[in-house]
Amino acid sequence: MRTVIVRLVEPEQSGGQLRGLLEEVGGEAVPFTGTDALIELLCSAAGLKRDRA
Repeated sequence: MRTVIVRLVEPEQSGGQLRGLLEEVGGEAVPFTGTDALIELLCSAAGLKRDRA
């Protein structure tokens, strides 16, 4: 199991869609738009592959 610390930078909701920057501690902030993109970034940071079944 891997522990990953992330923070949302400047999150906002516009037109019903969440967007902002996701920053893994010690890494670069990565922009995202939408909850699916946020989940993908979180899974990637944790080293997990998301099952789209």
